[in-house]
Amino acid sequence: MRTRMRHPQTSEPGAWLPRRDITVLLLSDAAELQGAVGRVCAAAAVELVIAGSLEQMAGRWGDVAAVLVDAGAGSPQLELTGWKGPTVVVGFAQDGSRVWQRAEQQRADRVAVLPDSAPWLANYLGRLRNSSPGAAVVGVMGASGGAGASTLAVLLAAEAAARGTRTLLVDGDQWGGGLNAALSAQHLPGLRWPDLLRASGAINPEQLAASLPQLGALAMLSWNSAPQPDVPAQTPAAVGEVLRAARAAYGLVVVDLACNPSAVAALAAHCQGLALVVPARARAAAAALALVPALPPMPLAAVVRGPLGEGLDAAMVADAVELALAGQFPQLRGVARALEAQRPADLLRRRAVRTLLSGLLQWVAGEPAAGAPGAASPAARHGRRRP
Repeated sequence: MRTRMRHPQTSEPGAWLPRRDITVLLLSDAAELQGAVGRVCAAAAVELVIAGSLEQMAGRWGDVAAVLVDAGAGSPQLELTGWKGPTVVVGFAQDGSRVWQRAEQQRADRVAVLPDSAPWLANYLGRLRNSSPGAAVVGVMGASGGAGASTLAVLLAAEAAARGTRTLLVDGDQWGGGLNAALSAQHLPGLRWPDLLRASGAINPEQLAASLPQLGALAMLSWNSAPQPDVPAQTPAAVGEVLRAARAAYGLVVVDLACNPSAVAALAAHCQGLALVVPARARAAAAALALVPALPPMPLAAVVRGPLGEGLDAAMVADAVELALAGQFPQLRGVARALEAQRPADLLRRRAVRTLLSGLLQWVAGEPAAGAPGAASPAARHGRRRP
């Protein structure tokens, strides 16, 4: 496929529209950036269309596979009306923080700081030819404090890894003391959240996977256990870049979501489904009912945690919070001891745990789970909240 650069400046209606399978649009009137992006597109064997403004587009996206936005463009925010595909902010190293500021303003999917990110951008644009949805990103969250969401997240990730899926466990609680502390993994070599939030430019998926701590077959991205000064903020652009690189590198990403607004704002939007751990108590059910409307639209399912009162079953609790039942979380002894010894496999051998995790993994994959009512699954990738 030969790459061409075309400008939509023609009096012939529709003549500028892409005629090739893979076309990307650059919104920039800067000749230097146009040339740099053109060379990247040539290396990726994709066609580049250049527009200096949205007026030249007249709302016609045609077969555009991705939109590239100049970090140095004059308007603080471009309204990409009608565009639903990936958006990448591009700029040069001298643009500094403007690249990330623009990405946050545009709610961009990715950023590329040239020339360092040129190989990544060429690879990314080339992969659009055979675009795949990437890994499922599943959140686990407690309806109330102490519900056991962190334990369930660890067990779900460990079970998926044990089954041969390349799996990443993400610690979503900046003030939780570090999920790696619960697994005695503080001293494992590798990057943590603050390291990645300090990074500039795009993150290569395989480099991310190679840089994270590895606990057996399970990779981890955690917060530090010890306090650190000057921890970078979890901006939407920075967190989004980390999660998108993770989706490309892994087969499953399990996010342990803290039950606080900042964690929900930073991470929940990147999840394609969420398992809500609901203890079988009236207060927890009330908390779940208050929490669900505040979550981004996504498939939700309840994991009911006992003990169950007399005459009460898990399906009744799930029905009370208006969610489908994904499974029942059994009472477990020796959880802290098994995790601190880095032996989650000791817990995975228990029949009730295997039953729960099998049902959850089936839900993630969009398969019907035996014994659990059908809930909209992350694999469905749509916006329904409840079945």
